[in-house]
Amino acid sequence: MDFSHQLFLLALLLPLVACIDPTYHHCGQNFTDNSILRQHINGVIIGMVDTTRERGYAIFSVNDGSNSVFGLTWCRGDIGPKACSDCIIAASQDLQEFCPNTSASRIWHDLCFLRYDTTLFLGTIDNSDMKGWRSEKEAEDPVKFSMAVLQLLNWVKTGTAAAKNEFGMGKRSFNYNASITIYGMAQCTRDLQGITCMQCLEELTSVMIKYCTTTEGCLYMSSSCLLRFEIYNFLFASTIPTYPEVDAPAPSPSTIA
Repeated sequence: MDFSHQLFLLALLLPLVACIDPTYHHCGQNFTDNSILRQHINGVIIGMVDTTRERGYAIFSVNDGSNSVFGLTWCRGDIGPKACSDCIIAASQDLQEFCPNTSASRIWHDLCFLRYDTTLFLGTIDNSDMKGWRSEKEAEDPVKFSMAVLQLLNWVKTGTAAAKNEFGMGKRSFNYNASITIYGMAQCTRDLQGITCMQCLEELTSVMIKYCTTTEGCLYMSSSCLLRFEIYNFLFASTIPTYPEVDAPAPSPSTIA
């Protein structure tokens, strides 16, 4: 895949707060005259929404031979239950509107993600549908800035892969002419184990290195993981781990209300 054709440029990445419009959606193949499959898809979507509202994520399936359906969701690990619930409800409604009668569909909102498929995908990295956004503004010292970004993201990724909820975040200072703080976040879907989570994030990192680590903000996401950094605080957690000046173990994500 030519990732340059998948990259959308924004003048500045604004804080992703509202769940009014989806960031991106992908509709799979249409099907017709299969009421059983339609029923299973609806059941999986309803089950995922209910479970996500309670847990912040869902892994759900209906196993019925040729009419099996598999699904998962996640909410960003730095948001609370109310924001998660609102986002996943909106995402499920949008997905059913944009992708009716499809055997496989997925949707990314700013704060959550929902996917279902008639093919078993759980436990497997899927970076086939990668999307990216970046700031158009280049850092004043791009080489040193890129190095600082990668150090922060590597630290955050390690914490993410080690965390039970597979979410990590952090911040670090960077100075040229004025003090700047870089904020970073990483997340994997909950069907991935630590090693596969890290593999997924490493694939995103390799693309970010090519396209955007010298800019003042960048977000890359796939169906299995997400990686982002900014020079403003886009995180909703009250406490954000600080990148150490010396080598130290990666942080465990803070518990949020």
